Amino acid sequence: MSNKKTIDIQNITNPFEKDILKLLEEKEKCVYGDIIKELRISARKGQESIYSLINKGFVKHIDKSSYLKLNVDIK
Repeated sequence: MSNKKTIDIQNITNPFEKDILKLLEEKEKCVYGDIIKELRISARKGQESIYSLINKGFVKHIDKSSYLKLNVDIK
C-alpha cells in the first residue's frame, strides 16, 4: 500500500504534463532528456512542464540524479 497522494490524470489540463505523467507511470523512471525526446516535444515546453510537475510535487528526482520518477499515484 502506497502512502503517496493519488491524482486523477483527467484533472491535469496541460497536455504535456499529462503525457509526462503517463510516460513515467509506464517506465517508472526516466532521464530528463529522454522524456523530452520520447514525447517529441520542444526542449522549452518539456523543461517548463517537468519543472511545473516537480513544483507541484507530482514528480521528483531519484537521489539527486538526473532520473525522474512519479511522486504520486495516478488513477
